[in-house]
Amino acid sequence: MLKSLVFPVVAGMLIAGCGINEVTVEIRGGDGRKLRLDADDLEFKFNRLVDAGTFSFKELQSGTYKTSVVAGNYHETKEITLEPAPISGVDNYSLVFEIPQGSNSSFERKGTIVYASTKTNVRNWDLFSIKADGTELKQLTSTPEFEQHPAWSPDGRKVTFTRGDVMTNFDIYVMGEDGSGVLRLTEHAERDERATWAPDGKTIAFVSQRDGDVGIWLMDADGSNRRKLIQGREPAWSPDSRKIAFVSGHYDGNDEIYLISVDGSNQQRLTDDNKFDWFPAWSPDGGRLVFCSERFGGQELMLMKSQGDGQTRITVAEKTYEVEPTWSPDGKGLVYSGKTDQNYDIYIMDTSGFDIDDVESPPVLPFNLTDSADRDDKSPDWRPF
Repeated sequence: MLKSLVFPVVAGMLIAGCGINEVTVEIRGGDGRKLRLDADDLEFKFNRLVDAGTFSFKELQSGTYKTSVVAGNYHETKEITLEPAPISGVDNYSLVFEIPQGSNSSFERKGTIVYASTKTNVRNWDLFSIKADGTELKQLTSTPEFEQHPAWSPDGRKVTFTRGDVMTNFDIYVMGEDGSGVLRLTEHAERDERATWAPDGKTIAFVSQRDGDVGIWLMDADGSNRRKLIQGREPAWSPDSRKIAFVSGHYDGNDEIYLISVDGSNQQRLTDDNKFDWFPAWSPDGGRLVFCSERFGGQELMLMKSQGDGQTRITVAEKTYEVEPTWSPDGKGLVYSGKTDQNYDIYIMDTSGFDIDDVESPPVLPFNLTDSADRDDKSPDWRPF
């Protein structure tokens, strides 16, 4: 005779896990245009351009999850904490994003972009300008030396830039908006480069190796009163001229983005990742920074709030390169140097970015402003007129 088998029941073993947690994300507004929903915390690789609406994420474990929405000059990150799943049924949690009307309207392709360009077969960098709508291309410099890293003055009437020879040295110069009236601001045996004007027009930050370190230096707008701020590179002024975002690998051996007051106080780390983060640039209202990151495999663009929170990837395109970003004057668009094939061109896009990876037909693509098959175009900067 077969004996019946009796197994002890461990409390909760037969009933645990029958219920689920579900998070509903609702996005309201958006001006009828695509926007970015980064819900990668809720669902692996869910960071994509979407239409406003409702999105459900199921079978979630207990814990805290972050979700971000980017749409024009709107950028918000919300957290939600989930309890353990119920014994049965569904516990529904809700996140609602209200996008104010007009926040996601199309950015204005107005103004002028200055950039550096060289033929790919014979390297000789010169400076050019072009209207944001692709018209009025002008060459501003034409010398045997390299001219690179242009930046508009706050009034848009002058351009700082680097001039020199890769085999000798680089220094900082300034010229008129049409390339006339070139003046030299620095002259040193070590490299000075990547100058950028404070928005109040009083001070210029630049990168120099004049004391042996790669550091950020300040000088008055006429080139006088040079002083070192900190070890680092790629300085970016806040709109109020009181802070500088910069890149440094000095503090932990990895390139990260930091923030410092112009008097050298209040240093703050904004990014913390084991991949490189580069090229910060402030939004016109001072609320956000765009930067380039290697944390996803390629060189892609991300946005974050000015204190380092809300970090959101906006270009999902690991096989292309997006570097040296800066903002449109209205804060709803970006210009950057991008490489999709063999060379770099200047591109313009919405702040919500674009998706190429795992997308059969991308709903949005950046606009190629220069589209030059035999040239590399780098270091764009955008003025309002």
